[in-house]
Amino acid sequence: MRTPVTVGVVCGSGAGENLSWTFDALAQAQLRWICNGHPRLGRIARGLGARWTRDLADLLCDEELDAVVFASSEPGTTVEALAALEADKHVLIEGPLARTSAEADALVAAATRCNRRLMAYHPDLVHAGVLRLHRLIERGALGELYYVHVERWVESDDADLDLLWEPGSEAVSLVLDVLADEPFEVIGRGHSYLGRGRADVVFGELHFATGITAHLHLSCLEGDAAGRLTVVGSDATAVLELIESRCALSVYVKASTSGRRGFGVEAGSRIELPVAQDDARLTGCTQFLTSIRSPTENAPGREASTPLGVVEALARSSTAGGAAEPVAAVSPPVQNVIALKGR
Repeated sequence: MRTPVTVGVVCGSGAGENLSWTFDALAQAQLRWICNGHPRLGRIARGLGARWTRDLADLLCDEELDAVVFASSEPGTTVEALAALEADKHVLIEGPLARTSAEADALVAAATRCNRRLMAYHPDLVHAGVLRLHRLIERGALGELYYVHVERWVESDDADLDLLWEPGSEAVSLVLDVLADEPFEVIGRGHSYLGRGRADVVFGELHFATGITAHLHLSCLEGDAAGRLTVVGSDATAVLELIESRCALSVYVKASTSGRRGFGVEAGSRIELPVAQDDARLTGCTQFLTSIRSPTENAPGREASTPLGVVEALARSSTAGGAAEPVAAVSPPVQNVIALKGR
């Protein structure tokens, strides 16, 4: 039996407890540390048989600790993640890899230099519905892809909420994953109605060299929470609901697909495809552990940091009143940076 990967979880404000329980439940992992200043997490650590500390240095000095998991990418996480990589720890960050593309580049360089695995975890990318959608696209069931539309609505009165940074980075990551491509140009427009100094609704366009366009609709004004991905093709349209309480994948057939790679049904048909209620966090944590134990089984990629450059280009475009902004070309894949993908 292989020795479990020892893991320490660094809990952010209000985050990290679920990750601690997830790693504790995995046979291939041993939860060794929980790091946070809140006494309640100290009680949880004792219940899980882990050590509790307020000081990240305790984890970095532990020569028997293999990996450090950061429960959020809050300001300051990049510095801590860099320190973990340089202390020869593998690193998983829940959420975007960093706050800026420059910070992401620094993490990528450190992971390569220190020969440690680095991964950002986006729940949507290992969502069971996204995995099934990938299979439809790969076998040509939707026909030629025309465009993609993503809605991300949040219910929040938080004055500090940055739509592009929070739901926006998740939406961009999902689009790049589904299309397995990167845009060369973006257009962003933001509108503020609540007078809080930030956009309350953001519309974005991502233009790809293939001719496909992705549309983003981010909002905190709709009065509802929504996560919806629509992929429009020549033969069929797939609509995936990403909100847990209404998770579903529907396909609307526009052309007869008999004898082709489609569904073998008549035009106008609507098909509901079952979506397993998998634990995305469990899947992501398992992929991270696999990348540590069997690195050759994971395709390396800088895709983990690519969405940040796209989000920054959207922000520049929005500031410029919707002017088209180029997206910097992505450098070749870098070893040890593991892109969490749904395909």
